Amino acid sequence: MFEYVMYTSFSKSKISNEDLRELLSKSREWNSRENISGLLIYRFNEEFNRGNFLQLVEGPKKSIIKVWPRISGDTRHHTITVLEEGTYDQRIFPTWSMGFKNINDIDFIGLPGFLELTDDSFWANIANLKPRAFQLLKSFYDT
Repeated sequence: MFEYVMYTSFSKSKISNEDLRELLSKSREWNSRENISGLLIYRFNEEFNRGNFLQLVEGPKKSIIKVWPRISGDTRHHTITVLEEGTYDQRIFPTWSMGFKNINDIDFIGLPGFLELTDDSFWANIANLKPRAFQLLKSFYDT
């Protein structure tokens, strides 16, 4: 049985490609040691001068309990919103200590299930969007 947590957050500032590579390298090292897998998506929105993270982490319950304070206490982001959490029998990202995608607006064209985090409708009814958020994340894995 595996636990998972999927969340979104805002970055405190624009994160450079070099800083993203360092974050990914350290995350992969730590996650490999702790039996965590998952996917991290980062997008910087030039129009709003703000970055967004979307991440799913999965692993044994003891590993998720250990990693969550590291994630939620990371000073590079704020306004963490848990979109979905739960358990399942098989990992979604079994071979990824941390998959990563740095996306641009062009990547969203025609993407089924895309939710604009700056849209008021996203925040007005977030509880009903959980399955759509999960499908969005999975679509990045599947492509």
